[in-house]
Amino acid sequence: MSTHNFETLRSAVLDASVAKRWAQAVEEWQVVGVEEDPRGTGICVCGKTNLVYLYTIHNERTRETLFPIGSSCVNLFEVEELNVSVAVLRRLFDLRASFNSGRPVILTTEHFSRAVLADLWQNGAFPPNEYNRSNGDNDYKFLLDMFNQRHDPTEKERRKIWVLINRVIRPFVMADARLG
Repeated sequence: MSTHNFETLRSAVLDASVAKRWAQAVEEWQVVGVEEDPRGTGICVCGKTNLVYLYTIHNERTRETLFPIGSSCVNLFEVEELNVSVAVLRRLFDLRASFNSGRPVILTTEHFSRAVLADLWQNGAFPPNEYNRSNGDNDYKFLLDMFNQRHDPTEKERRKIWVLINRVIRPFVMADARLG
C-alpha cells in the first residue's frame, strides 16, 4: 500500500481551483459523495492505493470534481466542514448497509449521530406530512430530542421513532445519490 503524496494532491486541488494558494483553494471544495470499493483497488488523486471508501469532492466555483479521493487526503484540507461531511457520508453509507442487511436499525450511536440527523434534515429526508403538522422540521427535532435524552422513550415515542427510521429515513438513505 502506497502512502499519499501531498504535492500530487496539492497540485490537483490547485489546478482545479480559482485560488492559487492552498489555504484559500481548500475552502472552495465540498464533499459530495462516497462509494465503496470492497476489493480495495481504489487509487486516490494523490496516488495512494488500496482505497476502500472513495470520496468525490466538488468545486462549485470552477465546476471541477476530483474523484477518487481518500478520507485522509480530505483531512489534509484542514477544513472542519469537509471532515464532518466525510464522517457523515461514511455513517450514512454504513446505515444503508445496515438497512440492506436486514438488521434492526435503532436510534443509537451505532447508527446515528447529531451530525447524521442534521444532514438528513438538511438534505430533505423529513418531508412535511399530516403526522408532523406539515413541517418536516418537527420530525427532525423529535428524533434529535430522543437521541439526546437520557431516559428510555415511552412506548408511543418508540413507535414514532420506528416509523421515522423505517418509513422515512430508510427510503431516503436507500435512494441517496451521494452514496454510490
